[in-house]
Order: sequence, then C-alpha cells, then structure tokens
Amino acid sequence: MQNPFSIFEAAASCPDQIGLRRAGEDYSFSRLATLTQNTIDRLRREKALPAAGRPMIIEGKNTVETIVLLYALMELNIPALMLHPKLTAAERYVLLSSIREIKDPLPEETVAVLFTSGTTGLPKPAIITRKMLWESAKASERNLGWEKDDCWQLCMSVTRIGGLSILTRCLLGRKTLAISPLFNPESFVKALTDDQVTITSIVPTMLAKIFETYPDWRAPKHLRVILLGGSSANDKLLLKAHRQGLPIVTTYGMTETCSHVVMTPYTERFNLVKGSGKVIAGAEVRTRDGQIEVKSPMTTPGYWGREPLKGEWFETGDLGEFDAEGVLHVHARRHDLILSAGENVYPLEVENMLTRSPFIKEALVIGEPDETWGAIVCALIVPEKGTHPKVEDVRRFCKETLSAYKCPRKIAFVDALPVNSADKPDRRSEVLRRYELIPIHYKH
Repeated sequence: MQNPFSIFEAAASCPDQIGLRRAGEDYSFSRLATLTQNTIDRLRREKALPAAGRPMIIEGKNTVETIVLLYALMELNIPALMLHPKLTAAERYVLLSSIREIKDPLPEETVAVLFTSGTTGLPKPAIITRKMLWESAKASERNLGWEKDDCWQLCMSVTRIGGLSILTRCLLGRKTLAISPLFNPESFVKALTDDQVTITSIVPTMLAKIFETYPDWRAPKHLRVILLGGSSANDKLLLKAHRQGLPIVTTYGMTETCSHVVMTPYTERFNLVKGSGKVIAGAEVRTRDGQIEVKSPMTTPGYWGREPLKGEWFETGDLGEFDAEGVLHVHARRHDLILSAGENVYPLEVENMLTRSPFIKEALVIGEPDETWGAIVCALIVPEKGTHPKVEDVRRFCKETLSAYKCPRKIAFVDALPVNSADKPDRRSEVLRRYELIPIHYKH
C-alpha cells in the first residue's frame, strides 16, 4: 500500500466494495475514484488549486461533494483548511484574516488544518499530518477491530478531528463511511437502521437527547459499538446506557492528539463504564501535578505559523487522574474551555466578539455546569459608559455575530468583572452565584 489514503488505490484493490453511503445511496470505491478524478480535473481546469505549501479553504459540510473533495486533496497532497459550516460571517472573517498573515508553508505531509482553542481567544490552526492519521487509525483498529460489513456513521461535522478521522479510518480500512445529516435524535436513530450502521461516534449530550426523545431506546443488533467522547459523560447517563444494554466505548482525546488516545477496551463495551478509558496502544499518557500530558506519534507537530511544539510530552491543559485500574478520569477540560452540547466554546473568542458591540465595554464568559448540555454559556457584561443596553440588544447582536452554540444563554449586566487574587478574570462557575442571571432565548 503506497498511499494508504488514496481513493484510487482503494478502487484498485476492492472496486466493488461500498466506500460511502448517503441517504440510501451507495457509492463503490470505483465510483468514488471516478468522482474524485472528475473533481481533480475540474480544479485544474478552473485553476483553483492553491500555491505549494498553502491549503485549500473548504466549508466542511457533510455532503458527498465535500467527501470527494477531501479525497481529491489527499490525492494531490494539498492540505484542506476546514471551516465549520456553522461559523458566522464575522467568525469566518476573523479566522481567514489570521490565516492570510501566515507566510510559512505548511509541512509537506499536512492533510488538514483544523482550528482549536487558543489562549489569546483566537482559535489556533493545528496541523494534522498523514502520519498522525495513520497512527490514530491503526491504534483505533487494534482496539475496535474491523468486521466484514462494518459501516461507520459520520453524524458530526467533518471539520472536527472526530469527524475527519472517521473518514480516514474507513478509507484506510476499505470500509463503508455513512454520512448523515448533522445530529438530531429522530434522524440519528432512523439512519442507524437505514444505513445498517455498525459503529457510530457521538458526544454525551447527543446520547442524553436520544433518551429524552426515546426513553426506552436500545441499539439495533447490527450496531456493535458506540464511541462516546468530546466531553466526560456523567455517571447517571452511563448507568442509563448500561441498563439499556448499549455497547459503549468512552474516549478521551483532542484535535492535537488526532482524536482519542484513551478508550474503554472494546471487550468491556457492555460493562458499566466509569471514566474515559485506558491508554491505547501506541500512546503514552501521564498526569503531572494533576495535568494530563500525552506522548505519541499521533500528536501534532504544532500550529501553522508558530514555532513547532518542543519536548516529547504534549501538555493538554486538562486536569485528571488515573485510578488503580489504569482508567483515566478527566476532571476538567482545559482551564477555561466550555464544552456545551459537545461543541467547544472558547470564552475569549466569544468575549472578543461581544466587545465589538458599541454598547459592551467588557465581557466575561463562563460555563455554568448543566446535566444535559454539559455547560451553559453565560456572560457577565459591563456596558459602555452612557449606554443602557437591554437583553434584546445582546440577543440580537449575538445572533448576528456568533454561531448558535456560542451564544450566551444567560447574562447579567455588572459594574465590574470579577477578578481573582492575581487580578485576573475569575472564571470559576461558582462566581455566577453572585449574580441574577437573565435567560436569553434565540430562534436561529
């Protein structure tokens, strides 16, 4: 296998194998190769290919066209810079402006550039290489294995590492990728049966929503494993899943580690799960002073336009510990990152956008713990002097400038932002108890 992520090699080795399934229509690897060649020809004809070392910017919708475009870019060894389809025009402008300032070429082995959190509030462009994706796929295969008729469902955005890695694992394994509409309980449950899905990857909020809609839901017999990651699931949800006989494998990872580096052993998928799982083969994970650190060939070399990461161990910024059985328990995901409904909300990014408003002087964004959503995005707002903004003003501004999942759902107008002993913003969720938070309702 000269190029493990070549759709042409997949078509040559198993032309009639189903490589993609979408809304009841099957695409063989041979058919996908033809579509990919057509896309390559079109890109060349239209002179749409970027200069060497630069990425092609694409909006990562879960469509056949997007998947085929990614096949084409991997064939041409051109990196894809992935933009989430839910980004507002303002968010796209900020990200693309930051990219235009980068003059350094991307490493030759770069497959994708995915945005992840940054300490300055601006998401960082993490470099994802072929080696990372290869090592991640093989490590996942050692735990989950492959079965003859496997079909892995993609119901999260392909712009997330959890989504992109499903595509590359299926391509490497010559298995079926089933792309579904972005998640809702009804379409998810229907697609599991319609597409004969055997593996799916979701976040805890999705599972909670399924149980809200279908309290007695049980997995169809052909669904052999549900990967549950993105944030730590609460014990109540895991107990419910266990009682319903769901085959759960919890995971822990992030963009910089090319998805999961910790997983529940596949053989324990019907056991009552606690924690995020055990370190997978090929990775090393340790805690130092309570902080989770990772060393593995799946780790990113760095962020585009910045100095390469130094040292063998990647500092995740997450807090956790191992129990006596070697199971990792994640206590906090990054110090100030808010995980709401499986989506990463970066407080500084939201704060920077809020303070663009003419009536907001300062803002502090904090996550309020919530059993269903993981966390609710809340904002403390200091108005500009002489202005008297109302809740409706904030709602309208957020709706116009922020993706739905980033919009604050509760706010309070304050005279000054709370700070800690070091005079830094106090982001502890307990701080919210000092204020009367006003709910905001959106109709996106």
